[in-house]
Amino acid sequence: MLATSAVISIVSGFMFFIGMVGQWYSDSSIAPTAILDFLGDWDIWVLIVGLIIFCFSLYYFWDTKSNMQKFEDMISTSSKKEFQKNWTELEQLARYQLPKEYRKRVAEARDKFGLR
Repeated sequence: MLATSAVISIVSGFMFFIGMVGQWYSDSSIAPTAILDFLGDWDIWVLIVGLIIFCFSLYYFWDTKSNMQKFEDMISTSSKKEFQKNWTELEQLARYQLPKEYRKRVAEARDKFGLR
């Protein structure tokens, strides 16, 4: 999930760069003329789409990283009471927002504390 959002961020960042260069710096020495010639007048749309996708992919990356950190903080407890208090949220994070490996870790922790 993190790798996918990172790759999409890189690609959309490149799209944003190409659109920005094509829109405002097309006469510059850093401008990739072959790409800008291919795009023609569509460079503003590449800029807009690249910016939108870049913002969404960065948000997705941040949200996934935040959920992973929250999961690690909650599962690292050694207290059964604390684990039971966070169990519902752990299950929801592992099931709906994180990869399958996290479901296995919740099941292992549940077995460790003797819960069903």
